[in-house]
Amino acid sequence: MEYRHFIEGKGIYLREVRPEDVNDNYYHWMNDDDITCYTESRFYPYSKEQLHAYVAALDGMADSVFLAIIEKSSERHIGNIKLGTINWIHRRADIGIIIGDKHYWGKGYASEAIDLLSEYAFSKLNLHKVWAGCYIDNIASIKAFEKAGFEREGIQKRHVYYAGEYVDVVLLGKFCETCDSFGG
Repeated sequence: MEYRHFIEGKGIYLREVRPEDVNDNYYHWMNDDDITCYTESRFYPYSKEQLHAYVAALDGMADSVFLAIIEKSSERHIGNIKLGTINWIHRRADIGIIIGDKHYWGKGYASEAIDLLSEYAFSKLNLHKVWAGCYIDNIASIKAFEKAGFEREGIQKRHVYYAGEYVDVVLLGKFCETCDSFGG
C-alpha cells in the first residue's frame, strides 16, 4: 500500500500512524517515565497489543486526527500528534503531542508539528480554535505551543495529580484569524 504525506513541513511531515509504527521504539516511548511523565499514559503500562488496539481505534474517527511525526532527513518516526476530541458545534479541538525519540527533543520539531496541525485544523477542518493544557512544570511543552503561536489563556489550579501532589495546568489557545464567526 502506498502512503502519502498528510501535512508537509520544513523539517518534518505528518502522516497517518500505521500499524508498523507500533514497534519496539513506540512501545518503549509509551512505557518510559521520562517521556510520558506529563501525560495521562504514565499511569498505565502498555503492551504492544494495547498500543495496536489504541491506534486501530483512532483510525477513521470523525472527532480526532492522529498523526505520526516523521523527521524528513532520516525518515524516522519521532513522535505523534493528535487533534481531538473535535467539537464540531463550537468548532474547536485540543492538541496533544509526544516526541518519543529523545534524540529529537529541543530541536523545534514539536512546535513545527503543532503549527502544521493547527493550520490544518483552521484551513481544512474549518475550526475556530485549537487549544492545549500543559502541566505547569512542563516548560518545554509550554514553549513549543507558544512558539507555534498559542497564547496563555489561564490556569487550572491544582488540576492534575503529579509527583505526589496536585499541580496547575496552563491553558493555551490559538484562534483562526482568517475565519469569521460563521466558519468562512
